[in-house]
Amino acid sequence: MEENEGVNEHQEDSQDNSQDSLTRVTGMYKNWFLDYASYVILERAVPAIEDGFKPVQRRIMHALKELDDGRYNKVANVVGHTMQYHPHGDASIADAMVQIGQKDLLIDTQGNWGNILTGDGAAASRYI
Repeated sequence: MEENEGVNEHQEDSQDNSQDSLTRVTGMYKNWFLDYASYVILERAVPAIEDGFKPVQRRIMHALKELDDGRYNKVANVVGHTMQYHPHGDASIADAMVQIGQKDLLIDTQGNWGNILTGDGAAASRYI
């Protein structure tokens, strides 16, 4: 019986050691989420006061300046070129470019860019 008591004591010690080595991360995500949300709002979602562009729009305009040769470029081509500067994926770039084009601001559009008033969506980026 003394051998069993020694085994039980060893198991209890190993359980105590394993609990000491665990690190609890339950509260960390709350702080990290707030930091990330603040970053997104301040750095990506709100236009800058200097030029009125969001970062993705500024990168699109830079890519358009580099691609400017007097001809129309497909949105997919501009998106591919902009991905060198914008690390957040092609869908966000294409959506931002379509929004600029729908407002007839700085992009000379050709094709089906959709309509804000009727809610019609734009054609796929390979067509416009």
